[in-house]
Amino acid sequence: MTALSFQTAYAETPWAISANDGHTTTDAAGKMVTAQHPVPDTITLIKFDQGRPVIGKSLQLPTSVEGPPTTVWIAPDSSWAIITAGSHADSQSGAPVIQGAVVSVISITHGIPKLIQTVHAGLGASQVSVSPDQKWALIGNRKAGTVSVFAVKEEQLHLVQTLAMGAGSNPASVRFLPDGEHAVVVLRGPHQLALLHKEYKGFKVDINKLNIGRSPNTLDITQSGLIAVGDQDPDHPAVHLALLNGGELTLVRTISVAPSPEPLRFSPDGKYLAVGAVNNSNKDPSAHGTVTLYQSDGADLTPVSTASIGRWPQGIIFSSNGRTLLVQNTADKTMTTLHWDGTKLESVGTIPMAAGPAAADTAW
Repeated sequence: MTALSFQTAYAETPWAISANDGHTTTDAAGKMVTAQHPVPDTITLIKFDQGRPVIGKSLQLPTSVEGPPTTVWIAPDSSWAIITAGSHADSQSGAPVIQGAVVSVISITHGIPKLIQTVHAGLGASQVSVSPDQKWALIGNRKAGTVSVFAVKEEQLHLVQTLAMGAGSNPASVRFLPDGEHAVVVLRGPHQLALLHKEYKGFKVDINKLNIGRSPNTLDITQSGLIAVGDQDPDHPAVHLALLNGGELTLVRTISVAPSPEPLRFSPDGKYLAVGAVNNSNKDPSAHGTVTLYQSDGADLTPVSTASIGRWPQGIIFSSNGRTLLVQNTADKTMTTLHWDGTKLESVGTIPMAAGPAAADTAW
């Protein structure tokens, strides 16, 4: 009789990830300053058990609430992640936070995150996006006015190019399109979208830009290529929908939304867009945020339900089936759990966090 041996490969639990800022608060004017009693910045893993969020392990490393709530990326197989930190604490409480450029790479094995690399991008390092083939990583640097291009080899980042986006450009967000050959950059300063083209040794900035709103910030893109950009114009808060058509970015539609739409996230199937509203809750203790769920048909958004959440909402996490949403409340140091039954969004509880949850991503 021949003995047969079988080796079963370990499959990592599908994780979501929260980046938590322990050093930042806001003053009466809403400016970001060093907290009176800072606590360590961390990242926290989150999984869903039958739709119920379960908090996993945390790891201390630099994070930041500055910029859009998209400063963390996690691989589709949940094996590794990248986190940026565009600021760090001053030595004196109440002083403005200090601009930073730290980028951390972590491995995730059996639900345990471990720091494996620290590199630097540009000042105000913000959104991180990785190509579908995981060969390239892009980081927008708000204060430097650049996009850092990293080659990815065996889950390690190697800086190969720095793209100048222009003085005062404030490249807040950057994200690959599904084809992996193009990426979209939100230039908050000149109120534009820029298109990056893949080249053999890096990327090239398209000379043509798409003018879009007055204060574009957070960006998300569906698997079908629909682009949504939150516009924080105080007089006309909006979400802009755009597409890449014939090699050019084209504005499809603009939809008015509640004030300060910083959190913005498509559901995994792309049928819904969740848009959070800060509503002045980053500086007014009596205010609170909201989240509105919009149905998307690829060319328009229809509001279907709104729910109240906590103060200073940031990242939004959908469960893989789209029925549960977690919304980060930075000022409250909590996350609101929302249930979506296909008709109504309903708050079903809050999860306390040790530091202010400030950015999020999912493996799905």
